[in-house]
Amino acid sequence: MGARNLVVGAFVGSVLLGGASVADASSGLDSPDNGVVQVGRGGTYVARADDPLAAYYNPAGLAFQKSGVHVGAHLMFMDRCFSRRDVNNQPVSPGAGIPGPGAPGGPVDPVCAETTPFPNPQIAATFRITSKLAIGLSVMGPHGIGKMVWPESVPYTNQVGIATTQPAPQRFLMTEIDSLIVNPTLSVSYAIKDWLSVGAGFTWGIASINFVNFSEGTSQIPNDDFAGNQEVKATLSAFDGFVPGLVVGVLASPHKRLDLGASFKWQDAISTRTGLQLESLYWRAGGQKNETPCPMGPADCNITNDEDAGTLKLRIPLEARLGLRYHHPLRAGSLVPKTGRKVRDPIAEDLFDLEVDFTYAHNSVVDNMEVRFDPGIRVNGTPGNIPQNADIPHNWKNVFGVRFGGDFTVIPGFLAVRAGGFFETNGQDAAYLNPDFHLGHRVGVGGGGSVRLGPVDVSLAYQHTFFEPLDNGGRGEVLALSGDSTTNYRSRHNVNGGRLESSLNEVALGATYRF
Repeated sequence: MGARNLVVGAFVGSVLLGGASVADASSGLDSPDNGVVQVGRGGTYVARADDPLAAYYNPAGLAFQKSGVHVGAHLMFMDRCFSRRDVNNQPVSPGAGIPGPGAPGGPVDPVCAETTPFPNPQIAATFRITSKLAIGLSVMGPHGIGKMVWPESVPYTNQVGIATTQPAPQRFLMTEIDSLIVNPTLSVSYAIKDWLSVGAGFTWGIASINFVNFSEGTSQIPNDDFAGNQEVKATLSAFDGFVPGLVVGVLASPHKRLDLGASFKWQDAISTRTGLQLESLYWRAGGQKNETPCPMGPADCNITNDEDAGTLKLRIPLEARLGLRYHHPLRAGSLVPKTGRKVRDPIAEDLFDLEVDFTYAHNSVVDNMEVRFDPGIRVNGTPGNIPQNADIPHNWKNVFGVRFGGDFTVIPGFLAVRAGGFFETNGQDAAYLNPDFHLGHRVGVGGGGSVRLGPVDVSLAYQHTFFEPLDNGGRGEVLALSGDSTTNYRSRHNVNGGRLESSLNEVALGATYRF
């Protein structure tokens, strides 16, 4: 009945820095596209594709652009909180069943992540080779915040009025994630006709992941069990230097005022070896941090370090989008075909445009976050080993989205304003909610504008994203990893019962120089 195998609760998912899209039928890794113009238009872009970021989002648009360079960033402010509940929908006590004065089980206040404003950057360039051929290069990451830190301990006053701290209720799911994905993409575009172009790009993804959480040592009681120093803190780190992908797109103008755009994006799974650090004997019997885990032995008696402990695999959902754009000319003759290279320049040619995009993300490919460890890895400070299977179920669902937005030219060739919004369907069964990603229904609204200063367009935008709260009434389906073979190395109780809430505000600033 003892702890045969102490375990790491290793798990990946991440609000990742840098490069994937977040607007279209957003995948679970991000939602709507990066880019200051895109944010200001509610994510509508696939049928416009008129700046160098088209290299990643719809490479067909490169053939109708001037050569140029784009630099931009999103300053992102994420709020995310988790309220843990038991199967009776009561607050879970962090104190091994010792109730607090405000609730029968524990504190009712949610635990919130600590995030700092994150400058999510983008850089891209377009080079016109001939009147029909162009190449593009972009370097960016997903529409994410880079790093998220949750508390290990929370303030707590027990039923006899003693103020203390106790382990935070979300610790088995996450205490910290600091991850980076960058997707350098090289694309080529060719204009088959003045009204039709195609494009394709190759992505060389680079991923770095660091993740921290806790696991149980034993599972002999039906609630959190840190008594007797039975929990283990785990830090998992991984690096995958080659995550290949591709993007293909088409852009057509069947009518002089109508554009159609479509794109498809696929990327291989992040799959790599992982490093692992464990800290056993982490809590004292009362639930406070154990500052002297090795009083009778070496100072690192409770530390396990293995730089090649196992494997990690995170599948990336494919995305597809289809867009329809109507643009109204500033004057009757402005859409007459011109000689030489065709260049689309909405701020100089259009009074306004309206675009609607439909998106799809094949999120159901993410059923588990796969973390597998090599057999026989000892956990120092305990008599046990690490279990080989540390998968965490997610059971994502496919997501459909719609976006609507457009521009209005206030001063031709100088000033344009824009606005838009998006909606995406629920991509997560609440029974499998996890604070790494929030896949409830999403609604976003944004606005912004551009000013042309000679060859440079300077753009500013703001977007707010509303997330549908995910609430399973305490009946979650995610179990903590455990060192107890009698419970198949999983806790007897769920650790994700409760309610997850999020909101996101962002300000985007960028500039495009054309030559």
